[in-house]
Amino acid sequence: MLSIIPRIFLILLAFVLPLNFLFSQYTEVINSNRPSQSMGAFSVGKNVYQFEQGISFRSGNFNKLYNSSFSGIGTNIQIRVGSLRDNLEFIGSLDFQMDNLIYQNQLGKISKKRNGFDEIALGAKYLIYDPFRKVDKYKVNIYSWRANNKFRFRDLVPAISIYGGLQLKSGVVYPYQEKFYELFNFNYRTLEEPFISSSTLLIFQQHILPGFVITHNLGLKYLLSDYMQTKIIGTLTYSTNPKLSFFGEYVYDNSNLHNNITIASGAAYLINKSLQIDFATSYSIKNTPRLFSAGLGFSYRLDKYNIYEAGPQDLAEMKLIRKEERRERKAKKNLIKEKRKSEKTAKKLERKQRKIQKKINRKND
Repeated sequence: MLSIIPRIFLILLAFVLPLNFLFSQYTEVINSNRPSQSMGAFSVGKNVYQFEQGISFRSGNFNKLYNSSFSGIGTNIQIRVGSLRDNLEFIGSLDFQMDNLIYQNQLGKISKKRNGFDEIALGAKYLIYDPFRKVDKYKVNIYSWRANNKFRFRDLVPAISIYGGLQLKSGVVYPYQEKFYELFNFNYRTLEEPFISSSTLLIFQQHILPGFVITHNLGLKYLLSDYMQTKIIGTLTYSTNPKLSFFGEYVYDNSNLHNNITIASGAAYLINKSLQIDFATSYSIKNTPRLFSAGLGFSYRLDKYNIYEAGPQDLAEMKLIRKEERRERKAKKNLIKEKRKSEKTAKKLERKQRKIQKKINRKND
């Protein structure tokens, strides 16, 4: 059954590609993929630059393979740039890991320090269909709480995006993101990862109820290589308020090298509209190998959307506002300067008056 998943994915891809609903939704609040592993359907917006990074403790053990285990630190960096149009973004991803691999063989217990890139990827994401393009259907009803919070069948219609990218060879430490590569090599054969392979992803995002968002990623990774990987991610996000959200997630990986299911959970907190911090943990269901990670991260964006998208009239108004702000700041500085000058003059007069008073007192004595 697993072998038909790539075929199903390609059929879905062929069905979705002809769609041409070029709508998107820019938001004034940061739109981050962290801390989940899934990719959201919406782009960051034209002329928005976003940086997402996390650092985590990672460990794993594989008792059936030389009684091996590893533990260490990893960092994941993602740079997202909105360009050309609102529904298009370019994405660069790096994942670097430093750990200590321990295993046993006929010579005894062996420990080895490792460090290298776990993943290097470049790609682009394009929003094909936006269900929120007809904003009238989603206006708030000020007369009915139930109308704003009840389930509606149109909420099942997802936003749809497609991602395409390149996987670059990450080195000889973790080819195909295989954490036990050296031991695998002893038992089987050398893994030859091509310098460039490709990946593709279909992204579905549904806002089923206020605060609840479901995201699905269906993807194929390492295309044009000997070990193509099928990847399926499902994420449920719940926002308790505009600043705090929680998520639960499953990640299914399958290839000729291994197959596994990972469960993850975590939370994110919005400090301001351009800065978010997060925490997440994940662990694998299988014990061949058993993998675990826990870490912290943040997302930050530089929003140039309104500056470049504004019309001439808006730009003129913005210039006047900025000029007025500069004038007010200058006036405030001058006021403070005059106040300090007056205080300084008053102190001088006070000291001079004291000196005069002392002279008068000495004459009277």
